[in-house]
Amino acid sequence: MAQVTVFIDDVVLGRLPSLCVKEGIPTEDRLTVRDATSGSGLGFAWLLVFLGPPGWVGLFIMTAISRNGVTGRLPFCEFAYRRLVILQRMQTVWMAAFGVLALVAVAGLVVHRATYTAASIALGAAAVASAVKAIIETRRLRRAEVHLALDASGRWVTLSGVHPDFAAAVAEAAARADHA
Repeated sequence: MAQVTVFIDDVVLGRLPSLCVKEGIPTEDRLTVRDATSGSGLGFAWLLVFLGPPGWVGLFIMTAISRNGVTGRLPFCEFAYRRLVILQRMQTVWMAAFGVLALVAVAGLVVHRATYTAASIALGAAAVASAVKAIIETRRLRRAEVHLALDASGRWVTLSGVHPDFAAAVAEAAARADHA
């Protein structure tokens, strides 16, 4: 996969070549993508959750006023979108499987019977396998996503994980704009 840097207005307004960013095929469909690399900017402020309702209010206020990064409209074909949704669902399924299996394994260990202990060990092994599968699905999902990174000036956005044909089309459009 490639990366390309474009002017922020082109990303926000969706003025990019009509080629799918992931597949490099023509498309008129657009997907709104948010910059996930900057995060919420809260850092360790999530610890306010442990302070109860006053902490929750403080966390809500901090979240409301935090910088959200850049949100853009990218050309995304139906195939790439469906693959993205399937990978998101698979990640959720495997994370839920891990949580349920780990919870049942711990509950079996609390009972303290020999048969339950053996079952808990088996469930624990299945939970570990589910955790490994969840990590694999998370990595697959990360590769299927397009990542936006805003530069320090706030004028340029780097799109990483794009198809080489899309990157070439963006470079060609920029070259045409320079000559015009």
